Amino acid sequence: MKIDQIKTVNFHMENNKGELIVKGQLNGESDIPFHDDLKFKGIIALLNSIDKKNFSEAENENKFDQYVKEMEEIINEIKKYSHFQGNRI
Repeated sequence: MKIDQIKTVNFHMENNKGELIVKGQLNGESDIPFHDDLKFKGIIALLNSIDKKNFSEAENENKFDQYVKEMEEIINEIKKYSHFQGNRI
């Protein structure tokens, strides 16, 4: 008998006005409380699917740079504190 330890994480992100920007669902195995390892795996999978060329072809490279900068700032904040749950910089 095999038991799958598949977990599901539902997430969404809103802007300052409470408008939905993105929502999604992650499914996978997790060994860390609150499925934080699964969240990292989801981030890595999404990052591996992004191509800067698409931003260039859409003549919107500045948006690519903006998103990368925001991710870098968030990662620096996560690394600084033992508790950081989506507080905006």
